[in-house]
Amino acid sequence: MNTTTNTGLDYVLTQPPGGYVKSHPASQDAQVAITVFVVILAMWSTFGNALTMLAIGMNKDMRRNSNYFIFSLAFSDLISGMIASPLWLYRKTWGYHKWLWGDFLCKLFWSADVSTTYCTALHVASFAIWRYIGIRWPLAFLKVCKRTVLVWILSLWIVTVTFVGTVYWSYFQVEDRNDVDIDMMRWPSCSLITTEDSMERIRTLYTISSSVFMLFPMAVLFSMSFLIAREILTKRVIKSHNKRGKEKRAIAQLALISSSFLLGYIPNLAYVMWTTRVVAADYRLDYWVNVGCYFALRLSECLNPIVYNISSKGMRISSKRVVLSMRERWQSIWIGSSPRTDD
Repeated sequence: MNTTTNTGLDYVLTQPPGGYVKSHPASQDAQVAITVFVVILAMWSTFGNALTMLAIGMNKDMRRNSNYFIFSLAFSDLISGMIASPLWLYRKTWGYHKWLWGDFLCKLFWSADVSTTYCTALHVASFAIWRYIGIRWPLAFLKVCKRTVLVWILSLWIVTVTFVGTVYWSYFQVEDRNDVDIDMMRWPSCSLITTEDSMERIRTLYTISSSVFMLFPMAVLFSMSFLIAREILTKRVIKSHNKRGKEKRAIAQLALISSSFLLGYIPNLAYVMWTTRVVAADYRLDYWVNVGCYFALRLSECLNPIVYNISSKGMRISSKRVVLSMRERWQSIWIGSSPRTDD
């Protein structure tokens, strides 16, 4: 007979053979609802960010230094939508208790999910610096060459992927959560490797990584926003109507991208800091807080392509051209593959 163990975790049951068993924190209907929502967000993110990349890549007029940051941001969100989202869905639903897809895909999930999250944060901070340079030193801004911008962006990817690949690939794997420390059971089987100092290790890991790749970029973002506002308010230089318009559009684009970023990443950061510091938390509460924060994160990535088009007329025109071109190609393929009937 199974007996309930009073450990502060009302979901834990002790079985005669030993070990712990817990029910899934979400019902079957809830898992189906989560699946539908995640699939919609993943498809939306994949299509929107792929369209953004094509709009920049296929139009020479869009290949400007500022848009290279947008292109790289869209690429990061595309990886998240195509790789991280499906693996997260399996991890939080059918693979919650037992991950059957092997260690490689478990490690790939953590690498893709964390690297795109951190890389996006660094991109947004870099984009804020870029906009400030354009307003504070407009002449020097125009002299920045394409190569410098591409090296800048590539450096962000190298730093992020190297850190995540070294740390997260080593620290995360598939484990049977029924035989681990009671405080580790709140997380799915594809999680941190269980050791005697697991909780202390994960706290240290997230404290360092969140400070460097999340809190620091946010601090840079707020600092650059303040400096941009001060620069605009204190400058007395008379500008042409066209130049003022470009400056306003650049600031509006930064504001929209930053708002979308903060909408998704602040809840996610708060969850990580909370779940690694509470002891014996209700695993259902932990589960649903994580789901809500993840939805906010993915929704943020879905909003980015909309933000790019709202803030840039050139992006809207180029995106429309790509859509029309794709429609014409599909129509020609469909017509060419349709069987012909003789009169």
